[in-house]
Amino acid sequence: MKRRRWIALSLFISGAALAGLLAATFTPETRAYLGEVGVAAILLALGFRAASILFRVVRIGVLCRGLGYTVPFQSLMTTQFLSLFAGALTPGQVGGEPVRIHQLSHSGLAVGDAVAVVVTERVLDLAVFVSITLAALLAVRHLWSYLAATILYPVAAFLLLVLILLAALAVLVRRPSLAKRVLGGVAVRVINRCGRSRRWLRFCPGAGGADHLTRRIEREAETFAAGSSRFAGAGRRAVGGALLLSILDWIFFFSTASALLVALGLPPSFPESFLFQGVLQMIATVPLVPGSAGIAEFGAATLYRRIVPTYLLGLFVVLWRLILYFLNIPLGFLAAALAARETTTENL
Repeated sequence: MKRRRWIALSLFISGAALAGLLAATFTPETRAYLGEVGVAAILLALGFRAASILFRVVRIGVLCRGLGYTVPFQSLMTTQFLSLFAGALTPGQVGGEPVRIHQLSHSGLAVGDAVAVVVTERVLDLAVFVSITLAALLAVRHLWSYLAATILYPVAAFLLLVLILLAALAVLVRRPSLAKRVLGGVAVRVINRCGRSRRWLRFCPGAGGADHLTRRIEREAETFAAGSSRFAGAGRRAVGGALLLSILDWIFFFSTASALLVALGLPPSFPESFLFQGVLQMIATVPLVPGSAGIAEFGAATLYRRIVPTYLLGLFVVLWRLILYFLNIPLGFLAAALAARETTTENL
């Protein structure tokens, strides 16, 4: 029931934002242009999105093999689809990581190793898309004055947050004892809240389970530190392959918007569009509303109005949001059905 409320809320907010943008930008020119939208270019945009997802799936497999695990491709695909679904329905896309950890542990990875894989993915993503965004920023100096007035402070805050998180991660990897104390402290606080509030009951390990939970946290923290150390040592080849796949993933992901510009008869504007996509991705990670609904739509309209005519702006944002956001929801339902079938087969 709660999941349905998140879905309804995110769809309502995003749908209302898109409807408002279309109403504000729809003109007779827009109506006349609808028949000239390039179908081939839209299919190309869908192909770019599919390629981006495929690269992410293969990357998970490469990182798992780097730790000595072999996960079937279908399980990896299910993991990625469920992650996209959860990310689309949670503020800041934070739901995707726990889902991947759960699915990978269900596929045979130790929880600590699954955490190491997911954290490595996130670090590579941050390194690549921030690098691409900064490179695009250097290529569009003519937009600097405009960008300084609109996005300078949010981007600076995001980069500062990334540096803080990376520094904290490095400390936790180098000092497993600290990681155990931090995680153990969180667990103790959760356990202490049990019985005081019904909202916390679902987090409780049950009567007499505190000691077991603490021991497991310590064991998985050690496994996470060991897995991270392997990626820094013998697993460098896997990390190198994952880095290449991350670069391809983000290039194709960002190129989706350029393909949609071509579909509307506009230049692909790669530097500008890559920069805007990077900024929008930074905004999407801020945990405010599910799937960044509303924020993403108006953010895209604010940025792309520099290169997209007003009468096409609403149409562009609708197509962009359909492919990069709404498509994740049916993919998630498909993955959930496949996962349920796999569970049923295992239980027979």
